[in-house]
Amino acid sequence: MSRPSLRTGLRAALLVAILELLVSGQPAQAQFLKNLKKYAQKAQEIHKSTTITDQQEKEIGREVAAKFIDYFHIYKNDPVTRYVNLVGQAVAAQSERQDIQYHFAVLDSDDINAFSTPGGFIFITRGALALCDDESELAGVLAHEVAHVADKDVVHVIERDKKMLAGMQEASAHMQSNEWKQYLQNASKKILVTIIDQGLAPADEYTADQKGVTCAYSAGYSADGFARFLTKLNQATDQGAHSFWTRTHPPVPDRNARIQQLIASNKWPDSEGYKLTDRFAQETAVLRSKPQT
Repeated sequence: MSRPSLRTGLRAALLVAILELLVSGQPAQAQFLKNLKKYAQKAQEIHKSTTITDQQEKEIGREVAAKFIDYFHIYKNDPVTRYVNLVGQAVAAQSERQDIQYHFAVLDSDDINAFSTPGGFIFITRGALALCDDESELAGVLAHEVAHVADKDVVHVIERDKKMLAGMQEASAHMQSNEWKQYLQNASKKILVTIIDQGLAPADEYTADQKGVTCAYSAGYSADGFARFLTKLNQATDQGAHSFWTRTHPPVPDRNARIQQLIASNKWPDSEGYKLTDRFAQETAVLRSKPQT
């Protein structure tokens, strides 16, 4: 069932008010406006009770991001982190959502994964970064996660969970209270499980693929970078590599077919210059260097 939108609520309010006016047969404009205001206010209240505010999104996102860091730990390499942020900010600048600040970090894990939380916190694992062969592939992965944030996909998961949403609305009445902090602790754990173990709806993933590829291409990268990464991800997991993506996301052949259709329909040219293979190799060389004994 879809979420009731504010526009839908206002339309319903207007219809009810008009019907009341017709039934009464009174040309009482003042009463009509009074009723319209009352129903519009009720629609506003319904909308607020079924949606998450931007401030709530940021608070939840920070808590979930902290859980990711506790679980995987941050990869401590400032040059690599700075490079990932530069690429991430380049694609985020092309996103349709610019009302938040995007943050990018590398998780110290060999698993091949990338995650995003509400509020603009985006992570890529060391394993996923090492799987990339050029900057356009990295840009594609980060842009996919930016698209999830822009579309508020995880936020909508919370909004569809009526019990979780009710708890949030009650606890957030006092944002600095212990009740709110306890809610964030409990909710962030549930959201973490959802992201890692269950994943998002296939439709959300397909949409994030399309929007992510569009953002990466708009930022100047090769349009097929993300598809090339997905192909290698599929091969790596077939050979035993660990990744939540292949378990919780739609099949790679289906995703790549849609991406290629998007590229073909837009007639986007591929260019070696936009892959930036040499720059990527230089900036991430530490990931491929053998530890000294």
